[in-house]
Amino acid sequence: MKYKQSSQSGMITTPTFKLLSVTKAKVNSYINSLSVSLSKQHSKQSVPLKSQCQGFSLVETLVAITILLIIIIGPMTISSSTARSTSFASEQVVAYFLAQEGAELAQKARDDFLLENFYVDSSEPYIGWDKFTDDGGGTYKQCFSNNGCGLIVANTNNPKVVNKGECTGETCQIKFDPTPNGPRSRYTYNINGQNNGPPNESTPYTRVIKLEKGANDNEVRVESRVTWYTGNQRQQQEVVVDTYLYNIYAN
Repeated sequence: MKYKQSSQSGMITTPTFKLLSVTKAKVNSYINSLSVSLSKQHSKQSVPLKSQCQGFSLVETLVAITILLIIIIGPMTISSSTARSTSFASEQVVAYFLAQEGAELAQKARDDFLLENFYVDSSEPYIGWDKFTDDGGGTYKQCFSNNGCGLIVANTNNPKVVNKGECTGETCQIKFDPTPNGPRSRYTYNINGQNNGPPNESTPYTRVIKLEKGANDNEVRVESRVTWYTGNQRQQQEVVVDTYLYNIYAN
C-alpha cells in the first residue's frame, strides 16, 4: 500500500494497492522446497550421534576377558591343588601302613619258626632261629636276596606267613581284594580273588621286604619298602620302615 500526494492544497491520503503476480508453479515449488527441508531436518534428528553408536574397543574386550579369567582360574587352581594334596596324603597313609605291615609280617615269620621249634628241654639244640635265617635253602631265602621278597598271611585257620617268592617285575605289586567278609587281608599279592570271587584290583603300590643278617648271628635287619607313583609325577614315591629282629631265645 502506497500513499500519493494530491496536487491540491490539502493533503489527501489515498491508499493504492498493487497485487503481486504469483503463479501456481511458484507456489508448488515453494511447498516442495519446504517439504524437502523439513524431511532433511527430521532425518538428521532421527540418526543417533556417532559417539552413541560406538561399542567396546579391542583393548577393553581383552582387559575384560583377562579379569574374568583371573576370577575363574584362581579358585579353580586352589581347588585342584587342594584335591591333589588330599589325594597324596591319603596315598601316603596307605603306603605307611603297608610298609609297617611288611615289617610285622617279617616278625611273625620269625615267631612262627620260634614257636614251632621251641624245646622245653634245654639239653636239645634250639634250631628255630637257624631255620628262619637260612639264606641258602630256607623258607625265606629269597628275602635275603638283593631283590627281596613278598610276604603275606595265609587265609587258613592257623594263619602263617607265606613267602610269595623273589620280587622281580610285577610279582610284588599289591592287589586289593574287594570280596566282602572274605579275605583275612584286603591287600595281598594274589591276583585271583577268594572263593571264586572277582579278580583282585590292581593298586599303584609295590612292597618289597628284605632281610639282612646283622653284625652277629642273633640279629637280622628288616627293610619294608613301599613304592608308588602318584598323579602325573614321574618321580617315584616311597615309604621305608626299618626294624631289627633278634634271637630272643639265644643263650
